[in-house]
Amino acid sequence: MAVELYLIIAFFIIYLITAFTLSGTHVKKIWTLAFILSFALTAGAIFMIRGNTQNVMLTTNEFNWYYFVYLFGMISIALGLLNLWIYRRPLWHTVFSRADSLNDEDDAITDD
Repeated sequence: MAVELYLIIAFFIIYLITAFTLSGTHVKKIWTLAFILSFALTAGAIFMIRGNTQNVMLTTNEFNWYYFVYLFGMISIALGLLNLWIYRRPLWHTVFSRADSLNDEDDAITDD
């Protein structure tokens, strides 16, 4: 539990640093690419757990734990894929557009 709390606090501090030092476009790019990378690594780790054919004796408690990790990991992969499909155009625009074009759109939205 402590490691997860440290990770959440560290990501929050890194987010605050990037939010105050970089433009909004760069912050969106950094955190979107971080999500995509973590999504890919999680998917790879889950498929490695699933594909491992090594016979290991697990207790009932350990088996339940691995089952829930696998189940919710696969649910998050499915939801992540759906979100990537739904938001594919804004995601493509955020990652591959120049900072000037995104700032112009942000200004146009706030002017309305």
